[in-house]
Amino acid sequence: MRNPKVGRLFAVLFASLALVACGPSSKEMAGAKSARYKGDKLQLFALAKAATEAKYKLQKSDEVALGFQTEGRWYTPEGLAASERSGDMRDVPDRSVNEVLVVQLVPDGDAYVVTVKPVMLRYFAGRPNPDQLTEDDPSVPGWAHGKVDNLAVDIHEALKQFEVKTVPAMLPAPTSGAPGATPPAPAPASPAPAPAPAQ
Repeated sequence: MRNPKVGRLFAVLFASLALVACGPSSKEMAGAKSARYKGDKLQLFALAKAATEAKYKLQKSDEVALGFQTEGRWYTPEGLAASERSGDMRDVPDRSVNEVLVVQLVPDGDAYVVTVKPVMLRYFAGRPNPDQLTEDDPSVPGWAHGKVDNLAVDIHEALKQFEVKTVPAMLPAPTSGAPGATPPAPAPASPAPAPAPAQ
């Protein structure tokens, strides 16, 4: 007879490995978070919204404020989807996390940047009100940050054609001793000593 706890452990490990394997690289995340986009703001907004709707249901959307947010989803402490019947959070496992993703296009000079911020709650069995979690709370599981990063990368992919490419900074002039530097000019010769007076 199989042990159900062992089976669940393997399922959790497999899901965790799948989440890690599918995640964006740190270079992709850095690029998505620092990218600036130029174009019609409503077109950028529509593309960001469509990229989000490919994975999430939206709860709110505001074209004027250039922002929207996803419906909250419950996840088990391991990051697997948790279901609640009739909107009753008491159906989810203890310490489950509810995450809403808030996306906004923010003006940056003549361009726009996209921010993706989480709003999170943690359920504790037997307590009527969940705890609010902040983004920098050390108890927030890594998979919750991963969902923020994944959405940021998805939106970046949808807006890539509008990305403002920065010009590489000018390299400083080489200093002496550096490879390819011009050798320093020789020091001026010191004057010859004056001859001793004749006696």
